Amino acid sequence: MVRAGERIHLIGAAGSGAAGVALLLHHAGALIDGCDADTPSPYTPPLEAAGIVVLSGHDPAHLAGVVRLAISPALRVHPDLPELTAAMDSGIPVVPWQALLGELMAAPGRIGLAVTGTHGKSTTTALLGHLLISAGLDPTVEVGAFIPAWGATVRPGSGAPFVVEADEFGDNFLHYHPAGAVVTNVEMDHPDYFADREAVLDSMERFVRGMGEDPRLGGRLLLTTAADSGSQALLERLGGWPGRVVRYGPEGDVEAHSVALTADGTEFDLFGERFRSPLAGEHNVLNATAALILAHELGVPPPVLVAGLRSFPGAGRRMELITDTAGVIVYDDYGHHPTEVRATLAAMRQKVGERRLWAVFEPHMYSRTALLLDEFATAFTAADEVVIADIFASRDSEEAMRATSAEQLADAIERTSGVPTIAAGDVDATTEYVAEHLRPGDAVLVMGAGKSYQIARGVAAALASGVLGESRSLTER
Repeated sequence: MVRAGERIHLIGAAGSGAAGVALLLHHAGALIDGCDADTPSPYTPPLEAAGIVVLSGHDPAHLAGVVRLAISPALRVHPDLPELTAAMDSGIPVVPWQALLGELMAAPGRIGLAVTGTHGKSTTTALLGHLLISAGLDPTVEVGAFIPAWGATVRPGSGAPFVVEADEFGDNFLHYHPAGAVVTNVEMDHPDYFADREAVLDSMERFVRGMGEDPRLGGRLLLTTAADSGSQALLERLGGWPGRVVRYGPEGDVEAHSVALTADGTEFDLFGERFRSPLAGEHNVLNATAALILAHELGVPPPVLVAGLRSFPGAGRRMELITDTAGVIVYDDYGHHPTEVRATLAAMRQKVGERRLWAVFEPHMYSRTALLLDEFATAFTAADEVVIADIFASRDSEEAMRATSAEQLADAIERTSGVPTIAAGDVDATTEYVAEHLRPGDAVLVMGAGKSYQIARGVAAALASGVLGESRSLTER
């Protein structure tokens, strides 16, 4: 268990998850510092503000006085890192940062809550945290996305609820033992770790069977989507599981009714109240339903939930508005799986109506793109123009797995869906292409889990500099 005054060094501290956990460890009284080969990052300013030192590069000297060494699990493929070698030689325990987050969640008095699933984790986790904050429960919340209202990816609190986004990649979420959990959906993803859908289901089953219990939730509580085939396959595996299951959404035990999708968001009926959400898309009705049910199970009354949902500003890079300048609107989103692309484009169409809609997509990882190429080919039908950036490799091992390309994906989309599609090159070339081809009234949705956020901000900068006033040097599609 994390102890006040415990000296911990964190390798990879500039990453989104690791940086957030460093803040929570600091808040818990641990003496935490870190290092990273890629610093500063968008996630290090909150560490600096808290007085947490993040050193650049790697050096065994970082371990002076350290009781435990924490790492990002991806670093296990680099066993020759100086700190790792020195820690093993000196007997310093090495743990993933997820293990420390699990220890914080299990502290006395806490109610462990987790949101997992292939899609929708960040939005659902952030919304649940926001609802509990609005209700005055002062939760601790960890999300895999930057939350502007918190100025970080985490929000330390002194109340009982401890909410985490539970990432299934690498079985990372097996370090968490919540009493209440949401499984938003289950699909095949992360082919660089999971061999197939059955392997994903195996992992999800282990997570659910490893849940803790809390009398404040009646023991163990699992919420999962009724209409999702993967979630139902998971439930079929859970025979004899000693917990309570609530299936939500269409065909479920709890369902939002009278759903209205408008340019301003969504409306629906639940718990005898009319809810209004600024989030667009049917998928976000499901995300909201899950968060509202779990908050309600914790005793938050429906009228408080109504106000909380209405005031939810969303999570960073989840259909985040970047600019609405010079007649062109630009959004940025983290979507990188075909299901996410399809749902986000549908939600974007809901918001922008008949505007010409650009889908600008940076594929994330060669392995995912190759495995899901046919699904990607049909995911962009709601767009009017599609631009594909070069594939983002993410991990060193991916560089050797060039089984497909941005050009192949662009060709598959255009052939299958009939939507004009081009592979424009790297992030800079893609930004330039989009900026040069925009017309007043267009809407741009940039998607991807790598460096695609740079495209959204680059297009916004071009609009601010007056690119629409320049003569169109290239033939407009």
